[in-house]
Amino acid sequence: MRQTLRVGLVLVAGFAAAASMVVACSFGPSDIGGDCSPEQLATDCCFCPVPEACPNGPPPIPPRCVRDGGTDGGDGGDGGDGGAGGTASFCAGGTCVSPAPDAWAHIAFVSSWPEEPPPCSEDAPILAFEGIPAPPAPSCGACACDAPEGTCKLPETWTVDSHACPGGGVKTNFDPPTNWDGTCNQDKSIPGSFLCGGVPCVRSITVSPPVIEEEPCTPHLVGDPVPPPAHAWAGGPTTPIGRACASGKPAPTCVDQPGKVCVPGAPSSSSCIMRAGEHTCPEGWGGERHVLYAHVDDSRACSACTCDAPSGGSCKVKYRIFSGPMCTVEESAENVSTGMIAPCRDFMPGTALAGKTAEILEYTKGTCTPSGGEVEGELVLAEAVTVCCYAPVS
Repeated sequence: MRQTLRVGLVLVAGFAAAASMVVACSFGPSDIGGDCSPEQLATDCCFCPVPEACPNGPPPIPPRCVRDGGTDGGDGGDGGDGGAGGTASFCAGGTCVSPAPDAWAHIAFVSSWPEEPPPCSEDAPILAFEGIPAPPAPSCGACACDAPEGTCKLPETWTVDSHACPGGGVKTNFDPPTNWDGTCNQDKSIPGSFLCGGVPCVRSITVSPPVIEEEPCTPHLVGDPVPPPAHAWAGGPTTPIGRACASGKPAPTCVDQPGKVCVPGAPSSSSCIMRAGEHTCPEGWGGERHVLYAHVDDSRACSACTCDAPSGGSCKVKYRIFSGPMCTVEESAENVSTGMIAPCRDFMPGTALAGKTAEILEYTKGTCTPSGGEVEGELVLAEAVTVCCYAPVS
């Protein structure tokens, strides 16, 4: 059964440069304290009114003192210590991470099943991408065949010959009736005095081997039905979805962690980077890797279980031939099995054949070779995106 899932793909402009901004107090690299408002200068929230007051950099700021940071970049020249926009941050409510490598973009990533992932947050409001992982192949299980229903049919052809084995003389029919059950049968008795071509009709007899007749085997899966995977993949509400959100703004540098930038780190999302295509994660971003696809067309399914015709069965029968009435005076007792060449048994010339019996000694049912239970169809994946997270996705 074909399942086609098309997930909305929204690649924001400037994908490789997308980053995240969080609420924090900002500091220009050349004018520490220059962003302090008149109100802050009159309180203990302005720790560094002049650079000389903080020769080792500003101390941690209490939450009551945090406010929105600017993006002018101060006097940071080409960005200086303040990042792409010259902005620094104490990253209150965010996460300090290494800057995204070239061709990668900072995102806030969420992946949820079976519930719908939460919407993008205010810190990263732009839906940059939404997709699903490659669904696993169906778990088909193993096919098997039940034993066939069948019977072993007693010998049906009994041919008397006027010559000794292997025969070649005049033949006389000594067959039992159709669907014979093997009990004493005196049909087609041959008196010893009967002549065929001037000689006694009875000199030898050839008895056909038994025949096995079996119905087709019934196929089935081995054991209990295969349980569904931990995540259902029917293209419906139980399909896992990954959602990447971006801010569209340069990420500020972290004041207290040189070389790091501040990105969103809300409880419902993880700080990650993403890149179009399938890639290995860069160094420092191996917390968790996800490859998502905007387009999934899955026509794979398990082929039906079938069984070949039964084979390999066996049956052994003992037959007896009598010269006296009511199957008395036994003249011959032989075993004959399926697969044998019809055996020939000699008699003294002129022996009377008055009756016969037969019984099944052994019957082993044949077996059937199973087939099927294999994955058929194809999986088509398109528009891949790789997501690498700084920490495992919650």
